Amino acid sequence: MFSFKTLSMLKKIPSGYAIIFITILLTAGQGCKKSTTPPGVPPPVVPPPVVVRVLTPLTKKISDQTNLINTLQSDTLIQISKGLSQTVITYLNTSSQPMKVFILEVDLNNPTLRLKAGTPNNSTAFARQTMSDIARTQDTAGNRVLAAVNGDYFNLTTGVPSSAIYKNGIPIKSQYCTLCTFLSIDDQNRAAIVSKDRTVDTTKIRQAIGGFHYLIKNSQKVTQGDVSIEPRTTVGVTAANVVYFILVDGRSASYSNGISFSQLSDMFFALGVKDAINMDGGGSTTLVVKEGASWAVKNRPSDNGTQRAVANGWTIVSTQ
Repeated sequence: MFSFKTLSMLKKIPSGYAIIFITILLTAGQGCKKSTTPPGVPPPVVPPPVVVRVLTPLTKKISDQTNLINTLQSDTLIQISKGLSQTVITYLNTSSQPMKVFILEVDLNNPTLRLKAGTPNNSTAFARQTMSDIARTQDTAGNRVLAAVNGDYFNLTTGVPSSAIYKNGIPIKSQYCTLCTFLSIDDQNRAAIVSKDRTVDTTKIRQAIGGFHYLIKNSQKVTQGDVSIEPRTTVGVTAANVVYFILVDGRSASYSNGISFSQLSDMFFALGVKDAINMDGGGSTTLVVKEGASWAVKNRPSDNGTQRAVANGWTIVSTQ
């Protein structure tokens, strides 16, 4: 207990310092307590506190079902809006290399959420623009861009993407290579991965952006011959119409090493997707999220931390 004299002293101390002063008094008071342990008897051993880490849902799935995470360093879940969340995971892999992973979970069963093809200047002309600017030019009333990620591989000179792209039902580019893939959104807001051996009714496609390597196909992992470790942008779709974008930073030994296709297959398999593909990575890998009046870059692009101008990208949009 404090005496009246002590309390009167506290009134003269600014509030922030009063807390420190009280802490000192309490600590000093505890130091004056006499030991209750009899002479010659060792003091009881106090076990260290048990720290229980509660993993976020997606991190728990990856941790439980893969061997990718050797040492978890941080695990953050951010609810951007109803039906849209971002999970950020930093960890050391089995080679003790640092990793940073970003996962956007988009529930397309939410009637106010849409995935829309983002293009430079919100146009159908081929060009290049940063994802922040693509998000900005597409953001309008009733079409509020909450977040965006880069999309397809592209020609660095012309900005022409490798695979198909549909924007608001318009086939800007409908032809694509034999091994190319793309994510499509139909007129019922249903997501599907499309390739030459898996066609859809193109008259119902509202939005589409391309990719390349299959990571998961028909709920099975796909083995790729490419074993390179790079920054990656990828997308997967579940049977329940939930879309996962996984972005992994790379090319930095002190920050994030990068990831292989097989490791990404393991991640998507743990998340329960039926299909997943790789999109453009390397210096193109970019995640932006709306903060205030602008779109902040959440990852660290490998082009010296600056955004690369890209051909297209997916925008996650609220219709409210």
